[in-house]
Amino acid sequence: PLRSDAVVQQRRLVGLSAVRYEPGMFRIVLPALLLAAAAPAEAQLPVDRNAITLGLGVGAIPSYEGSDNYRVIPAPLIRGRVGGFGFNTVGTHLYVDVVRDLTGRVDVQAGPVIGVNPNRTAAIGDRRVRALGALDLAVEGGGYVGVTKTGLATPFDSLSANVSYQRDLGSVHDSFVLRPQIGYTRPLNFKTALRVGIDAEIVGDGYAQTYFGVDAAGAARSGLRAYRLGGGLKDVGLTFAAQHALGRGTLLKGWSLFGIVGYNRLLGDFADSPLVRDVGNPNTFLGSIGIARAF
Repeated sequence: PLRSDAVVQQRRLVGLSAVRYEPGMFRIVLPALLLAAAAPAEAQLPVDRNAITLGLGVGAIPSYEGSDNYRVIPAPLIRGRVGGFGFNTVGTHLYVDVVRDLTGRVDVQAGPVIGVNPNRTAAIGDRRVRALGALDLAVEGGGYVGVTKTGLATPFDSLSANVSYQRDLGSVHDSFVLRPQIGYTRPLNFKTALRVGIDAEIVGDGYAQTYFGVDAAGAARSGLRAYRLGGGLKDVGLTFAAQHALGRGTLLKGWSLFGIVGYNRLLGDFADSPLVRDVGNPNTFLGSIGIARAF
């Protein structure tokens, strides 16, 4: 019974630990997935299937996918659980787990995802990319499935894997985004937790041409070369995250600081796009720091 209670407490903190991390405004890793810690079994923590964590930070991200100019953005966090059902924000998307959390060592997650993609909608760093024109905000919706295994090197670390699928619900890129992700969470004690994540994005033809292509009219306006490409594996990313509780609090309740660093690499035709190769960089980075409170 003690082990089961502690596992539930870990999942309360991990939340949807299998949910995709998103570097940049489009794949930014927000504190929602940092909150991963568990107490040792002998602590006998009470099970709480209703909880919420709120946080706010600032992040530095590329001004568009593949840009070598960076900008500062707010990084809000809403993450919680009601009756064993979890929900949390990841970047600009909301994930809802409709599979009730259990006390076993393997937890399955599944549910809807909805959010927005603000790629190239504002604050475009390069003047030639600005000349292509700003894009409308894309509203994306779909779903995800995942699984988390607790207890590998320690009783309370966890390995998670998931995949999400989303489509443009309007007509901005009129395509899909498929996101597989693997993450490992290691709580060190009541106050400190670490996480590393590896992820990728596979996109459709419409997404590829909308955000990385240049048509003849755009080439004439911007001076960039005309470029067409199809969908496929767009990028891979690596992210490190840490959280530390402040004062007398723990990661289960009270105030904490979080920090994130990440690296993203565009691949293939996406890296060859003039928006990337000619005026940007296929290697991009992100960073975020903020404060959160668990209730």
